[in-house]
Amino acid sequence: EDLVREWDWRNVSGVNYLSPVRNQQIPVYCGSCWAMATTATLADRWNIKRKAAWPPTYLSVQNVIDCGNAGTCEGGWDSTVYEYAAGKGIPPESCNSYVAVDGPACTDLQQCFSCNPSPTDNKVCVPVRNYKRLTVLEHGRLSGRDDMMAEIQARGPITCAINATASMDRYKDGIFAQYNDNFGVNHMISVVGWGVENDTDTEYWIARNSWGEWWGEDGFYRTVTSAYRNGTGDYYNAGIERQCGWAVPDKFGAAAALGFGPSKSNFSSSAAGGDSTHITNSFRVEGQT
Repeated sequence: EDLVREWDWRNVSGVNYLSPVRNQQIPVYCGSCWAMATTATLADRWNIKRKAAWPPTYLSVQNVIDCGNAGTCEGGWDSTVYEYAAGKGIPPESCNSYVAVDGPACTDLQQCFSCNPSPTDNKVCVPVRNYKRLTVLEHGRLSGRDDMMAEIQARGPITCAINATASMDRYKDGIFAQYNDNFGVNHMISVVGWGVENDTDTEYWIARNSWGEWWGEDGFYRTVTSAYRNGTGDYYNAGIERQCGWAVPDKFGAAAALGFGPSKSNFSSSAAGGDSTHITNSFRVEGQT
């Protein structure tokens, strides 16, 4: 399919297909960017597949943290979330709301639960049996401007790992461009489209962050593509085109039919400091509190 000059899943012929911007840092700080980006991207793609039909999809980040074996509040990776979704599926946000902490051993409560008053007015939480989970048909990796654009335009937003800096932390608006030859990754976002600044003819990516709507351009930011400065833009966009992932949603089906188990093997907290090609922690500036 031929690539267009501009594409934005927030507005395709007047229709927004994207799930809401979230904030991983409340009620407490949690390095869950990897879970935020993947669940948002999966929800976006399900909305696209359903042609934005009601109700919009909103997936449980906390379930992924508690049960996905993909990471913790110290970091994680998108591919493992896609594997979890392919094998077991992810329930909606209303099943297990975000609390920004690593949960206990995964049980039926961490899949989907509701709390009711007991006769003594103490809240009793019990598993919910009748709920749905979004599953994934296939998933994969990609990199580079052209392949990213083709995938986004054809099937929806993608997840990308980046090397976030203090300048990005302070970003308010405009097209972000900062020279950085550090190829390590410490943050994950979802890329939802691209455009061109008419005054300067600068091509840029449109990405959704997980730091709340107060940050950047209502929770989004723009950054140059690799076409910037005669093809050297990869050094000015935090490496956004180097390590990206995609997944194809399959169905939002009844959990009882999926046959998943309650067990969970705990991630070592030291994993976040490991190989940067296998783990991304939510960005925090050195010395930041």
